[in-house]
Amino acid sequence: MVELLVVIAIIGVLIALLLPAVQQAREAARRMDCSNKMKQLGLAVHNYVSTHSALPASSRGYGGCDDLGPVNGEIKNANGLVSLLPYIEQQNLYDQFNHKEAYAISTTHQYALGGTIVGDPVTNGNAALAETELEAFLCVSDNNPVKGRCAGSAYGPGGSYSGAATNYEFIVSCIPELYDCNAYVKASAETKRMFGSDVNTRLAEVVDGLSNTFMLGETTKYHVNGGAFAWAYRGWTMTGIDPHRDATYGGINVWHQPWAHVTWENPPFTPIRGRARSWWVAAASLHPGGCHFVMGDGSVQFIAETIDKPTLLNLTTMADGKVVSLR
Repeated sequence: MVELLVVIAIIGVLIALLLPAVQQAREAARRMDCSNKMKQLGLAVHNYVSTHSALPASSRGYGGCDDLGPVNGEIKNANGLVSLLPYIEQQNLYDQFNHKEAYAISTTHQYALGGTIVGDPVTNGNAALAETELEAFLCVSDNNPVKGRCAGSAYGPGGSYSGAATNYEFIVSCIPELYDCNAYVKASAETKRMFGSDVNTRLAEVVDGLSNTFMLGETTKYHVNGGAFAWAYRGWTMTGIDPHRDATYGGINVWHQPWAHVTWENPPFTPIRGRARSWWVAAASLHPGGCHFVMGDGSVQFIAETIDKPTLLNLTTMADGKVVSLR
């Protein structure tokens, strides 16, 4: 009996030692899978540039901003990720979209002044296509649901449809994109990111160096401030990832910002890992310690959540003259 108990005890110790190792190996595999997917998206962006001589716009005809409307006056709420579909072996899905009409309609937030909604995503089929779950846009470490958050009158594509979320998005300047339809054109070169609404940046404009500038970032499929990011369209607060909104807000894997409105804290808010609450900037992942970014040259870097804000800003902007090398 004593020998049996000793054997059982030894087996228990071995299992206790083995389980963490197995879990670490699984996460290492998931992290590699996520990195490979982002690498493919970086390659897709460069293939797009080879065809069109410029980067895709982060969005087309975004209607959530408060200014005079999109540059051509047409509200379509298109996510620029759709333009990458032909370069990730999704040409058939791309061809099914009605690219001349709206991809989503938000009914609870004021549309841009002077803008005109083009068509109806429910009747033109775009809302239904937005429900398509694409593995190329999903990180396996994120156990949040793919659909459900991108739904309703503010975050859905229209009607009762629920958009499929994405874990990967363009790097933008989130607040100007949200409140000013033509923010990118007005912004100084020192503050610009690689992507902007209705703007096709050229790689030559990334004067800080492609290997030193964020191009795409990782986020979670659950945002506390806003629903999440849908790959097919733009809803309310869906402008893209901005790792450095300002000196106070931003960062990586932020589950609770240092300031929140008092009425939002009753009852007190409990941060939950995997649910980004970063005031729409949302650079986050469920990988321990940080998240992935695709650099302008297509390489993928894992950035620690402990990175300081000034360095994060320098990596986010493309022409501020303050070059940070990660190599």
